[in-house]
Amino acid sequence: MRRATVERHLGELRTTNPIAAAEAGRELAKYDYDAIFRSFLDGTGLDPADAGDVLTAFIVLQWMVANDATAEPGPEALQAVRRRFVMPLAEKPPLSQAASRAAFAEQVKLRAVLHHAGWKAARQLGVVPRFLATLSNAFIPAAKLRALALTEAGLVPKARAGAEPSPDSAQPSPTASRDVSPPAADPRPAPPSLPGPVPDTSAPPRHAANWDAVEGVYFRSATGFGVGGMMIVDFEPLIVLKDGTTYEIGETALEDVDLAAERMAQPRRFGRWTRKGQGFVLTGADGKPADYALGDGSFFRAFPAASDERVARAYRRLSGGGNSAMGGDVAVAVESRYDFRADGRYGRGGSVGAINSGASTGVGTTIGRRRGPEGGRYRLDRHTLTLTGADGRSRRLFFAYGSQKDPPEIDRDMIFVGDSVYSSDD
Repeated sequence: MRRATVERHLGELRTTNPIAAAEAGRELAKYDYDAIFRSFLDGTGLDPADAGDVLTAFIVLQWMVANDATAEPGPEALQAVRRRFVMPLAEKPPLSQAASRAAFAEQVKLRAVLHHAGWKAARQLGVVPRFLATLSNAFIPAAKLRALALTEAGLVPKARAGAEPSPDSAQPSPTASRDVSPPAADPRPAPPSLPGPVPDTSAPPRHAANWDAVEGVYFRSATGFGVGGMMIVDFEPLIVLKDGTTYEIGETALEDVDLAAERMAQPRRFGRWTRKGQGFVLTGADGKPADYALGDGSFFRAFPAASDERVARAYRRLSGGGNSAMGGDVAVAVESRYDFRADGRYGRGGSVGAINSGASTGVGTTIGRRRGPEGGRYRLDRHTLTLTGADGRSRRLFFAYGSQKDPPEIDRDMIFVGDSVYSSDD
């Protein structure tokens, strides 16, 4: 049943992100999610072979993630949650039926392991609120969980901790959801080093007319891995063109891209789109369509900057690799950073670090290097960031702000520079 649970998860992930599915398959072949889940229950008094205890652990994990809590709950609190939220479900499918109960428990275990890994990565990235905003409706809404305190009486309203909570205030659906994919992240393999220089673009752009062919600029979630191989939340920008095609833009500003040549050289960056209600049906290079509703947690509008807009804040991005998230020895972290100032100047830096704990070999190693600082002047003009270095050379990069709320509003805490998303340090 555990094999079937993993195969189902990989099959669903493969339809939307074959690269991430291949990576996940390699990791899940090496590490037993059941063993990882069992480690979560050490000392709790919960039984990993009991579907009710499994669901109890997952409800409490969701509360811990929503409140970014690290203190381990005591056995009394766990049993109170079980009585209040799980026992009322015992007479309803899937918990009331032996076959579906066991399958459901395995789905919940895998979901819990992936959710925990995504939370750890989001904490390292400093984007826990954004991580919570991307969760599917199979999770208890974070806003409800943040209104509750976890006490020996279970989950109770913070305003009157110790009082009896309403069973409906946070009760999850016991339906075995088809959505068991991990939090979204970058499907493209991240390079092991920081991005290098791009060609000098001090001359006028040769393809400025590209923007006349644009229907809109958006960004969507994708699935991948971060520091230590953790499944993380990340996003990729997408240009929707009026001719019915889409383009996964890279680092270069759109007005410097020869789209005809790019279609020949990078066909996997292009797809097709059609309207469906207020959303889109996007078909990638693999020919498989997927529905996206604007603002549904996986597809958003990207906002341009104002002409000559000035920014006074720092942004950073943390990426990496390794296998420590699944019990291995190796964690690799790559940090990139932009510091924009109100006077029109910018600074850029970053670092790379790797740790091998030596747990399997008995020999641990740590290496690290810091990128030399870079600086100069910047200029924002809609979806273009122009950086001019101290040597006078200029380069144009794709730029966008993120969005929040419905209808969408600009979110200046999140930016895209090229195809990489950065979060504000503020």
